[in-house]
Amino acid sequence: MPRLTWLALLFLLLLPGAAAAKQPRCPLPLDSCIVRFGQMRERPWLGVYVDIDSLGRRVVVSTAPGSPAEQAGFRPGDVLERLNGTTPQVFFATRAGWKQGDTMQAVIVRNGHERNLQFAARHISEELLARIVGEHMLEGHLAYMVTDDDHGHDLH
Repeated sequence: MPRLTWLALLFLLLLPGAAAAKQPRCPLPLDSCIVRFGQMRERPWLGVYVDIDSLGRRVVVSTAPGSPAEQAGFRPGDVLERLNGTTPQVFFATRAGWKQGDTMQAVIVRNGHERNLQFAARHISEELLARIVGEHMLEGHLAYMVTDDDHGHDLH
């Protein structure tokens, strides 16, 4: 619970600064969303931003500077096929069986050819996680919140 407290405080600090949304509306209730971000601390961090295309494939949009993905050579347009022998969905949901510094394998498709990349497993930094959570709260939740002025009555 103490780790979730800083997320709640961060959210409250960002309330007055809601801006136009760059992200789509988050489908999760706010409390569930905060819990999921809290779980990111326990999972290996790759540092890729992906879009899911019409075929359900995870396509790399960009990599975080200094991330394991950047260091391994991931590029925009790469399609994530397998990460450490499993689907990206399973990999990103898994918490057990890895240690900081473990060598992990990625199979990507780049320009129609399968390639193998290696990366070192590591935790996401607290600073980066806080920034990602803050942006998501502003763009995925607050930008879509309804106020009492929107409907002419008070919300309770």
